[in-house]
Amino acid sequence: MRLSLNEDQQQFREEVRAFTSQLEPEPLHHSVDEQFKYLVDFEHRLHDAGLAAVAWPTEYGGRGMSPLEYAIVCDELGRAEAPEVINFVGIDVIAPALLVYADAEQLATWLPLMASAEEIWCQLFSEPDAGSDLASLRTRAEKTDAGWTINGQKVWSTWAQFATWGLLLARTGTAEDRHRGITAFVIDMATPGIDVRPLTTMTGSAEFAEVFFDNVELPDTALLGELGGGWQVAQVMLTAERGPYAIRRSAVLRGAMTGLQRLATGTADPLARQRVAEATIAMELLDLRIADVVATLRRGEEIGADSALTKLFLGQVEQTIFSVAMEILGMGGIAYDSHDAAVVAWVERYLYSRASSIYGGTAQIQRNIVGERLLGLPR
Repeated sequence: MRLSLNEDQQQFREEVRAFTSQLEPEPLHHSVDEQFKYLVDFEHRLHDAGLAAVAWPTEYGGRGMSPLEYAIVCDELGRAEAPEVINFVGIDVIAPALLVYADAEQLATWLPLMASAEEIWCQLFSEPDAGSDLASLRTRAEKTDAGWTINGQKVWSTWAQFATWGLLLARTGTAEDRHRGITAFVIDMATPGIDVRPLTTMTGSAEFAEVFFDNVELPDTALLGELGGGWQVAQVMLTAERGPYAIRRSAVLRGAMTGLQRLATGTADPLARQRVAEATIAMELLDLRIADVVATLRRGEEIGADSALTKLFLGQVEQTIFSVAMEILGMGGIAYDSHDAAVVAWVERYLYSRASSIYGGTAQIQRNIVGERLLGLPR
C-alpha cells in the first residue's frame, strides 16, 4: 500500500515483518474442517503477537492504534501472502457496530474472544429473496413476554456452521415499513431452533451456510441498538465493509498479485505478459483508492458514497488477477493435479472470484450509487 510512515510506524512495520517472516506457505486442505482449523490456528498466532485487532481499544483486546497501523498489519500480511483471518466478519464488520451499540460489559465479554478466534461470529443479513434489496427481508421477530421469537431463513452466512454468535437482522415492523421496520439482535448460535446447513459452492468448499430459525426464543437482552433501529446498525457494518475490511481485502489481493507475477516469470507469450501488466496496473489503482480510504479513516471521517467505487475496484481487481492466472495456467488449470497445492489454490480462488461482483453489494448496485449519489444522475 502507499503509506507514508513516521519512525514509530516504520518500527511497527518491522515488528509485523518479524511475525510474517516466520510464516510458511498455506498447506493443501482436504476438507472444510481442516481449512477452518488451520485458519483458527493462524489467528491464534496473530492474536498472540498482538496483531489481530490493533485498532481496537486496549481494554477489549486491541492496542489502541490508528487505522494506519491496522493498514500496516494488513499490508504486511498481504506481502507475505498470508491467509485471511478466520474471524474477518467479526473483527472488520461486526465489531465496529458492537463498539457503537453494545455496552461496556458486553464488549468486554465478546471482543477479546472474537480477536483470538476463541469465538467465531457470523453475519445473518442476506435471505433468498433479500440480497441486494436487503430492506425487503422477511425473517420475523415477534415480541413475547420473555423476549422475542424468531422465524425465517438467512443465506450466505460465512462460517455460520462454526459460529458461536451471530448478528441478525429481523423484521419487527411491517413489510411496508421497509428500513424502519428492521431490528438487530445478537444471537447465540447454540439456541434451540437454529438449523445451520453448510452450502458447498463450485470451489468445492463449504465456508457459507444457510440458517433456518424455527420459533427461536431470544431474551430482551439480545436486542442491539433500538427497536426498529436495525438499519442504522447495518449501515455501520456496511460502512466498515467498505472501510477496514476493504483495506484487508486489498492486501490479500496484493499478495495474490505478487503470486501472479511469480507465476508469469519467464512467460514468453506477449499476450500473457500484456495481461499481467493490465492486472498490475489495476492493482496499483486499487492501492491508490485504498490509500484514500486509510486517509479518510485517519481523519476520523465517515466512509461515504464513494465507498461504492472501492467495492467496484475490489471486485474488478480480484476477477482480473485470477482470470489472468487461469490464462497462464491454461490446460494445467483446467485438468489440474488435485495434489498440487499451488495450482489448486489458483483454481479455487478463480472460482471464488466470480462472486466478488455480487457479495457485499452487486456491481450493478454500486454503479447505481455512483451515478445517483456521486454524479447526480437521475434514478
